[in-house]
Amino acid sequence: MKYSLFLLGLITTIIFGGLFLRRLLIDGEFYIFEFIVGIIGIIILLIGLFKKGSMKPENSFLK
Repeated sequence: MKYSLFLLGLITTIIFGGLFLRRLLIDGEFYIFEFIVGIIGIIILLIGLFKKGSMKPENSFLK
C-alpha cells in the first residue's frame, strides 16, 4: 500500500492527539502517554509525507 505510513500517522495523530487536546482543554489534565503517542503520530505523518514526495519519478517525460 502506497500511503500506509501516511495513513498510520494520520490515524494515530487524530486518535491520540484528539484525545490529548480534548482532555487538556476540557478537563485541564495533561496525560503524558497520549501526548507522546500524538507526537509520534505527527512524526510518522511527516515521514510519510516526505517519503511520498520522494517516490515521484525524476524524469517526467517517461510517463
